[in-house]
Amino acid sequence: MRLRDRHAEVFGPAGPPVPVESIAEDLLGLHVDEAPLPVSGLLLPARREVWLNADEARQSPARRRFTLAHEIGHWVCQVREGRGAPIHCRLEPGGPPVADPLEREANVFAAELLMPEDAVRAMFASGTAVDALGTAFGVSPPAMGWRLYNLGLVDRPPPPA
Repeated sequence: MRLRDRHAEVFGPAGPPVPVESIAEDLLGLHVDEAPLPVSGLLLPARREVWLNADEARQSPARRRFTLAHEIGHWVCQVREGRGAPIHCRLEPGGPPVADPLEREANVFAAELLMPEDAVRAMFASGTAVDALGTAFGVSPPAMGWRLYNLGLVDRPPPPA
């Protein structure tokens, strides 16, 4: 929430969808690019670079946004706390919890960044369908399904993809 608020202070209110690319580049000073990678995302802290899997990004802009938000999560939650080694991620956006606590932390951060609780609750309460919510927030329907489930707004997680 503080990151979104800081971005709004500097650049004016935006979203949904949350301007994740601008948060990374303009607010945090990270260079974001794409390349053929064997992982979904790669954070090079010493170079302030985030690399995204070009094939995945081309196939799904929603996945690209989630992966970028996930890498921002690593930057904010781990690098700024002193971890400087490169971080390689293979993640399934909106998927079930992962075992690695650092990856889980980055997934939770990404969900919080891209799908702000108050905005999701308000749109859901107005009767907006899951697919339409996903479109509004720039995330996949499964990612939105998991967010709704984790917020206790629906009784079941989304089915496996």
